[in-house]
Amino acid sequence: MNKPIVLVEELEKEQTAQFEKLNNDIIWGWKRDVGKQKRLVYFSGNMRLSGRTVYLDRLFFYYRSVITSANIAGVTDSLSKATEVFNEISLEAKLIRKETSESNSIEFYAGTPTSKDLDRSRRLKLRRPRLHIPSPNFPPESLPELAAQLFPADLYVGSGLSYEAGLPTLCDMHEIFGVDSHHSDGFTVGEYDPLPLALAEEGLSRIKKFCSVHTKTLLAEPTEAMHKISALQRSGKVCNIFTDNVDNLLSKADAQFERVRGSGVFNERYEAEFGSNTLIVVGVAADRRQIIRQARKKGLKIVVVNPCKKVSPNVTHLEYLRDTDVFFKCEAQTFFRQVPLADSGIGI
Repeated sequence: MNKPIVLVEELEKEQTAQFEKLNNDIIWGWKRDVGKQKRLVYFSGNMRLSGRTVYLDRLFFYYRSVITSANIAGVTDSLSKATEVFNEISLEAKLIRKETSESNSIEFYAGTPTSKDLDRSRRLKLRRPRLHIPSPNFPPESLPELAAQLFPADLYVGSGLSYEAGLPTLCDMHEIFGVDSHHSDGFTVGEYDPLPLALAEEGLSRIKKFCSVHTKTLLAEPTEAMHKISALQRSGKVCNIFTDNVDNLLSKADAQFERVRGSGVFNERYEAEFGSNTLIVVGVAADRRQIIRQARKKGLKIVVVNPCKKVSPNVTHLEYLRDTDVFFKCEAQTFFRQVPLADSGIGI
C-alpha cells in the first residue's frame, strides 16, 4: 500500500461539506498511434478527506511507449530516474524494456493497480487508432438574444462550462499528460515525449498535477452560468441535466444533475431519459456517451453552445454538429444571460 499523498490542506468548512458531492475517483487515459510508434498513458487514484485535508489514498500510473527510432536513450534514462524518484517516496515503481528488430517497447508502472485498472489499461493497449476524424459542419451562428425562445430544455454540459470557473480544460490535461506534440500539429510519440523527463524532474509534483481538475474544483466557485442554470431548473425551464464533468460545481450551485462519464477512458453509452423536446449542449467536444445521438433519435431539437476555443490536434471535436442544429458560438455565461426566469421571484 502506498503512503497517502497530501493534495489539499486547510479546506474551509463549506468546502469540506461539498467533498462527498465530488467524483472522488480520478481516471485519465489516452492511447495515441503515429505510424508504428505508439504511446499510452493511464492514471487512476482515489481521494479521501480527513479533517480538512484531502489525501490521494491510492494511485496507479502506467506509461507505455513503442518507439521505432534507435534514439531512445533519453526516454530510458528519464524513466530510470523516475523509477528511483518514486521508490524514494514509497511509490513502488518499475521499468520494463523490450527490444525487437523493428521497435523498442518501454513500460513504466507506479503505484497499486486495482483489477479495473489492469482491465482498462489492457483495453487501452489494444485500442485501434481512428484513421479518419471528421471535421464539423458548422451551422449558421444564432444571435444570443434568441436563447430565450429555446426553453424548456434538457442540458448536456461538458468541460466548456467548467472552464469558465477556472478549472483545467481537456486541452490542459493533454498538456499535463504530454499527449500533444509541440513539434508538430499532432500527437507526442518517441523521443519527443516530454512526460518521462517531467516524471523524473518533478516526481510527486507531476502526480499532483494529474489530480488538478479534482483538487481545483474543491476550491472553485460556481459561475454565473451555473447559478443561472440552477435557477432555471427551479423555475421549470431546465429539466434534466447531464454532465461529462467530474467536478461538483453544479452541486455548489444547488442544481440537480446526472453524471454520464462512466470510466472516462472509453466511449461508453449512457442511457438518457429526456424531460423536454429540446437538448441544449453546452461546452461538449464529442458525443462520447451518445446523449446527443439518443436525443436525435427521439426527435429532440439540438442546440449547441460552444465558443470553439483551442482544442488538442487531431481529436474529435464537434463532429456531431448538423446543418439543422441551432448553433451559438459563445460562452455559456453569454448564452444564459439572455434567458429570463419563469418566476420573477426566483433569484440567481
